[in-house]
Amino acid sequence: AWRFPEQGDYLTGSDAELTEQLYELLADATRIRLRADVPVGAYLSGGLDSSALVALIRRHSAAPLKTFSIGFEEKSLDESVFQQQLVEHLGVEHSRIFCHNRDIAEDFPATVFHTETAILRTAPTPMRRLSGLVRASGYKVVLTGEGADETLGGYDLFKEAKIRQFWARNPQSEWRPLLLKALYPYLETSGAQAKAYLRSFYGIGLEDPHQPGFSHLTRWFNTAQCKIFFSSELNATLREDAATKLIGQLPNAFDRWHSFNRAQYLEAKTLLGSYLLCSQSDRMLMANSVEGRFPFLDHRVIEFTNRLHPRLKMRALNEKFLLKQAMDGHLPRQILERYKQPYRAPDIPAFFSTRPPAYVDDLLGKEKLKRYGYFDTKKVGFLLNKARRGSAIAYKDNMALVGILSTQLCHDYFIERFSQTIHEMSATSR
Repeated sequence: AWRFPEQGDYLTGSDAELTEQLYELLADATRIRLRADVPVGAYLSGGLDSSALVALIRRHSAAPLKTFSIGFEEKSLDESVFQQQLVEHLGVEHSRIFCHNRDIAEDFPATVFHTETAILRTAPTPMRRLSGLVRASGYKVVLTGEGADETLGGYDLFKEAKIRQFWARNPQSEWRPLLLKALYPYLETSGAQAKAYLRSFYGIGLEDPHQPGFSHLTRWFNTAQCKIFFSSELNATLREDAATKLIGQLPNAFDRWHSFNRAQYLEAKTLLGSYLLCSQSDRMLMANSVEGRFPFLDHRVIEFTNRLHPRLKMRALNEKFLLKQAMDGHLPRQILERYKQPYRAPDIPAFFSTRPPAYVDDLLGKEKLKRYGYFDTKKVGFLLNKARRGSAIAYKDNMALVGILSTQLCHDYFIERFSQTIHEMSATSR
């Protein structure tokens, strides 16, 4: 269960003792998930989590190991160099699939068919292609690193919340918000306009840093911007705010947890369950009849890590501190010390770097937008024009367009022509 101790009631022991306990728990959780009547492979992204699992498999299993990864056309998203470094270091047999932008655009409808829900990112699409590579290689089971960021404090969101908590102690400080520059180096903070943006966006909620959703306010605010594209008819039916509902269901002890643990709980109860494990992971695996196994989500690992003091998860702004300690000597220093690169895939560029596939123009055209009734045709038209000009580069623009397109696809597949969709998808999967 995702429960945390009240402050002061954390696990005791030296860093070395707790590091050893974490290592043994992860090793056993990994060993258990290698049990199968068929060969078991593993995903190898080039990041710490999957690398740790592969290192544990190599250390505690004599069976040959096959690993799988994705490479991207966009260099900023591609981790192939790190993947290759690990393949050579760990001595595994490896297969990689390369994902072009056009692949994402062409495969996105099938992805939505398998998620069976609207999504705000294209990231599940390459994962479905990756599970296809696993199946084509003769494997039916893979170990993956899901859950490490939630259990051991790996997300930039946790760093951001930590900085914002520090900033909130002196909201008028000129230099405290500039710590975000270390977290997001692409933020231009030299001009007055940029500083004003930093304060208006990242300063959300500073007047009450103890409120239950403080850690996630910036994310929730950004995501909520997608609602401006809703049609007046849809807005008239909305009666409930998701964030308010979530906060109303928090455990009674929530307010007595450390702020870092509160952020972990919210992340586990929102993004992990409803998106990462569902849409991006399990459904993309099962689309190709591949079973995913997640050692970091072993109940013993969760119970142990939840009882750790937050400083063992994030030491200053050094994420997953105890995991790095546990894997020291098992992985190259470059992997242990590299800046975390979250898994992402191209969103708007996947559809508009070349001519969009026909279904994009069809589903985002005025006729179907108006007939399906979810979105304002004029506002969507403005967003489409930005995308075609290449000026829709904001995170909220990407989320909005993918969300609108996936919603239209869901309606088209599961309401407009359900029987035909089932027939078409069954035919293509044979």
